Amino acid sequence: MNLLFIFTDQQNRYALGCMDNPNVDTPNLDQLAEKGVCFSRCYSNDPVCGPFRGSLLTGQYTSRCGVIDNGFPLPVGVTTFADAFNNAGYNTSWVGKWHLGGNGNEPITEDKRGGFKKFIGYQCYNGFNDNVCFYDEENQEHLFHQHRTEVTTDLAIDQLKGLSKSDKPFMLMMSYQAPHYPEQPAMEYAELYKNRKIIRRANCQDVDPFTPTYSPPSPRPFEKDPDYQCYGNNLDEYIRLYNAMCTQIDANIGRLLRELERLGVADDTMIFFTSDHGDMQGSHGLKNKCLPHEESAGIPLIAYVPGLPGGRVSDALVSGIDMMPTCVELAGLSPVASVDGKSFAPLLRGETESACEAIFSERAQWCMIVKGAWKLVAERQDDGLAPTMMTNLDEDPYELDNCVENLSVAALRKELLSELTFWDNDIRNLC
Repeated sequence: MNLLFIFTDQQNRYALGCMDNPNVDTPNLDQLAEKGVCFSRCYSNDPVCGPFRGSLLTGQYTSRCGVIDNGFPLPVGVTTFADAFNNAGYNTSWVGKWHLGGNGNEPITEDKRGGFKKFIGYQCYNGFNDNVCFYDEENQEHLFHQHRTEVTTDLAIDQLKGLSKSDKPFMLMMSYQAPHYPEQPAMEYAELYKNRKIIRRANCQDVDPFTPTYSPPSPRPFEKDPDYQCYGNNLDEYIRLYNAMCTQIDANIGRLLRELERLGVADDTMIFFTSDHGDMQGSHGLKNKCLPHEESAGIPLIAYVPGLPGGRVSDALVSGIDMMPTCVELAGLSPVASVDGKSFAPLLRGETESACEAIFSERAQWCMIVKGAWKLVAERQDDGLAPTMMTNLDEDPYELDNCVENLSVAALRKELLSELTFWDNDIRNLC
């Protein structure tokens, strides 16, 4: 069984039509969800670009694998996602944003590529219309004059054409930069959302959504930045352009799905779609990521495996570290002992409706546990964890009622804090 694993950058869990979002159109992904399983409670274990990639590619929490910030390299000597498939005789390939072991527009040397045999990508460059550079296995630069999303898809299709000719199965992983800021959809997609009314989330407050970039550097003062002039102090326009980028991604995923059909490998290829983290978009008066709120730590996940039961929406708890062991099991490969994650392949096969009993997520300053309907967030302090937020996500999906100091849930808070503390000590080797 082949694997096509697609993930985006900063795509909110709710930025899909199949998640009942009236603001965005994603017909191809909605159709994929109808054939597979759409997960409504998937989480990033570290909601920022590089650290998510570290946890995804090792199956380990970032405190364990050491990819604790953007630009940090993958650990040496740890079996990666690509290694597991290489060891089983697969052809492995990476296309797109990497952001591990460096920053900016630069090549990724072989020792930093996580074991991928075919490779064409870039570290990180926050621009979509100019300087669309990719670097191949020989560290040669390829400059394109198209939108970055289209280029990423074109390169992935080229890879699929070559991979499908081999007698060996393939594993192709691709990472889109969109819809990460700056919001620069191709014109045809921006036009689809022009003046479209935005229905904001119930916890949304007006914020200035503009965020400057450092690769390339935004013009100073920011008022001179064309992106600021487009959506600075205009949250609705930011969301419109963001959603246009999501629709552009969706259209390109449609191209990939049609190419699988044309190449005759669609019935032998499982497809996973997710993102590295979400986007607050004004929820709780905040923007961007790195936060434990659902809009930041929550990520989309659609999994389609030919021959397995589809057309389901699952509220099972899963997270980024679970994706590697799941794909390994579905491909019939030997388990990787070093992963922290748990395979949810039994759920995809229809053998169970549950996955993880609890999921954990972290940043340097905080960590959290989600177990059942409850979420507990704690600040990491020198003398232990200090609870800062506790919510019942069934009763309060927008996290408007922080009951961390509510005496009626004191016993449950103590239980969750004990479990979170044990986890935190374990992954940080403090036990």
